[in-house]
Amino acid sequence: MPLQRGRALVPVAAVLLLRLTGIVLGMRSGGHAHAGQSRPVPRRDFDPRAHVAGIRMLGPIRLRRRSVAIALAFVLLLGAGIYAGYQFKFIQDARARAVALTAGDPDFGRELMQRYGCAGCHTIPGVPRAQGKVGPTLQGFAARVYIGGVATNSPETLIQWIENPRSIDPKTAMPITGISRAEARHVAAYLYTLR
Repeated sequence: MPLQRGRALVPVAAVLLLRLTGIVLGMRSGGHAHAGQSRPVPRRDFDPRAHVAGIRMLGPIRLRRRSVAIALAFVLLLGAGIYAGYQFKFIQDARARAVALTAGDPDFGRELMQRYGCAGCHTIPGVPRAQGKVGPTLQGFAARVYIGGVATNSPETLIQWIENPRSIDPKTAMPITGISRAEARHVAAYLYTLR
């Protein structure tokens, strides 16, 4: 049985061997075609400039510069958007925290600071014309540990300090302005938004 299968494969193997020999000999003889076949037409070299003659194309450097500029603008806009979103959230969180601590209205507190003359002694962010140099700046007040250098910064102590600073420190230079305790709550709420 195996002998019969082997005999059946001999003609197939012979044909494959002849074709392989023809291919190898054809290559060695310089690629001449066999009788009855047409000769290949010689190819001209491809010239890309002739191929696109009359078509104006952007050079790779200009395209690269434009792409980099667009990508950079996109990254900057994305970064600015993220930063603005973060700042908005930060301000909203600080405001909510200040209201929760003092039960006051920060916007009304800002108005009261102008009315009671706080701007004459202190530099206060967000309060127009508040560039006073007598007392300390109130920038970042919410993060301070002490009020007036003598009392721990807590909502009730701050409200008391705003209403009557001499009840906490009799030697303080801060004047008693006549602000009520209810109004002092609003001023304290605004000060706790300053981070």
